[in-house]
Amino acid sequence: MLIYVIKKVILIVPTVLMVMVLAFFLSKLVPGDAAESLMTLQGVLPQSSNANQVYQNNYIQLHLDKPDFYVSIQPDFYPENLNEVLSPTRRKEIKTFLQQKYGFEQVLQYIKNRDDFVNKLPEILLDTTVSFQHRSKLASSRSLLFISSIDEIGNVLDSLSTFPLLLSQSEYQALNISFDNLKNGKKVSYFPKIIWHGTNNQFHLWVSGLFTGNWGISIKDGRSVLDKIASAISWTLLLLLLNLIITILIAIPTGVLSGFKVGGYFDKVSNVFWLILYSMPVFWLASMLIIYFTSDAYGSWMDIFPPPGSWIIHEDMGFLEKAGHFSSQLVLPVICLVANDIAYLSRLTRNNIIFQKMKGFVMMVKAKGLDDRKVLLRHILPNAMIPIVTIIAGSIPAGLSGSLIIEVIFNIPGTGRLMYDSIYSADWNVVFGILIIISFCTIVFLLLADLLYGWLNPKIKLS
Repeated sequence: MLIYVIKKVILIVPTVLMVMVLAFFLSKLVPGDAAESLMTLQGVLPQSSNANQVYQNNYIQLHLDKPDFYVSIQPDFYPENLNEVLSPTRRKEIKTFLQQKYGFEQVLQYIKNRDDFVNKLPEILLDTTVSFQHRSKLASSRSLLFISSIDEIGNVLDSLSTFPLLLSQSEYQALNISFDNLKNGKKVSYFPKIIWHGTNNQFHLWVSGLFTGNWGISIKDGRSVLDKIASAISWTLLLLLLNLIITILIAIPTGVLSGFKVGGYFDKVSNVFWLILYSMPVFWLASMLIIYFTSDAYGSWMDIFPPPGSWIIHEDMGFLEKAGHFSSQLVLPVICLVANDIAYLSRLTRNNIIFQKMKGFVMMVKAKGLDDRKVLLRHILPNAMIPIVTIIAGSIPAGLSGSLIIEVIFNIPGTGRLMYDSIYSADWNVVFGILIIISFCTIVFLLLADLLYGWLNPKIKLS
């Protein structure tokens, strides 16, 4: 048993690490810019005079200028770390050229010479020998700043070659030379290169922050991710605990009674009732309960529970105080959660009891003179409970995320609601923080289920 536990605990590390890697790279694929979102949260608009400086400070503060991972595999004409380019516009422009298979050095030289030429344009336009018509054409060459197609760039430069005034400008000559080098340096074939970045990368810094309690900040309200998740998970755990207690107290006794006296009146009635309850969609049941039991539209006697609304929580309220204050608002959500679980677990318990009753050892102990009660408690129930333990243990981590629909419908500030709101607002720090917690809880509770499995049935070898 001890060796088995050690092996399972050791396996937790690579499993959680794989989840972290998956979550990290998913965060790189989703749209949005964390530095820009943080800048908006700080109240700095893109058109503000200090917008570029604030963006770059946020970009460096969030370690976005570091390489993504420990190692990268990329074409040989790519730079070692494109993230070092602080300007988002410039970074996007360079990526566009690289994807067209143009060399990084040639791209940088072209962009530098292009910017020098565009900055020189106001001085050229002051020349009195330039006609109004030519002046407007020259001014339109600023479109080079927004063009990444080689053909379009070539067309603009060809149109500028008709101006004798430009031929004497060193900036224009340098731009033509760099453009020719860029166009002629397009890669037809290339080799992949492997670059080792060491520990100074975004993933390493992110994981280090997870272990030190620095999970980042929410781009929605600037709060600590860990504080937001801790506040939300307390409500989800409360719902989960209530659901687990009520489900076990109702489902197992009814399932045992129904299975032990199969074919009886209670078994027939409970079968029909649980089937109806299990077939009800959770969102439909929640909607019906809200419609009929939270207003006086169908009679004042049906206005029993408060409607789903805002949960105004004072900071000085303790958790138990908050749970007691909002207890009336938790009744309907708990009913919706336990409805399907009770029906499923009761039917599963019933079927396991029936299956165990058919075993030969039951006939043997009855032949020895044991009464039905002792046969049930000592022999049938322990064996029937083995798969039930697995189901219950697996339902605990599933409940951390599975209550999303209920929390959204009833506006409960739990992890499900937080996950929904964070995805909707692209607050990925919070989303992936919840994902890691749920993954870790799933692994731990499945390990506990295996240990309980072996404890209930010593014949099972945990090896």
